[in-house]
Amino acid sequence: MVVSFSIPAFTALLKLNSLKLGFNPTLVVSDVGSDPITLSGLLEAFAKQGGAKVNGSQLINGMISDGYLPSLGSASNSWIALFKKIRDQYDAKAPFDGNVLYGEAVGYTFVQAMLKAGRNPTRADLVTAIQNGIPQGPAIAPYSYSSSDHMGITGAYMGVIQNGQLVQQGPVLTTDASASGAISTYSGSEQQAPASGIPSP
Repeated sequence: MVVSFSIPAFTALLKLNSLKLGFNPTLVVSDVGSDPITLSGLLEAFAKQGGAKVNGSQLINGMISDGYLPSLGSASNSWIALFKKIRDQYDAKAPFDGNVLYGEAVGYTFVQAMLKAGRNPTRADLVTAIQNGIPQGPAIAPYSYSSSDHMGITGAYMGVIQNGQLVQQGPVLTTDASASGAISTYSGSEQQAPASGIPSP
């Protein structure tokens, strides 16, 4: 097993060079470095540069990763449906991958914070609004913000990439910013995307 905290390009190079060496460990890669769509494309492009043809999707089957947003493979998830609809309407040429999902989730969360900060907010108003807590929104676990805690999303799930999708394995696990950092199973439920797609203040 090899654990890698890498961006997708370096994850792809790690995988291709491991194959060249005949070394095929199970890879455990952080969420950002294991986006299946991005990673598959990079594997195919890098292999082609070296004169080889590979199926990037097959090469990443079995890779272990984490997820803090709903999986793109969850077509029935209200957030995935909303964000795909937005992508289709405003940027249909972009692949609906983890980068787009992350960008839309950040945008949604920023709007939540701006609405909470009120009309004509100052920077201080925005910081205060966030430190007083923002709704969970598209994250799979609650946010943790205060004047002394800027942790952000408090949890994630582990998953395995299968057929180009991250498939959740087990529950969402949460922790906190304390010294003990106890890990517990999240007992709350995922929030649904608003039908309008617009956060409420």
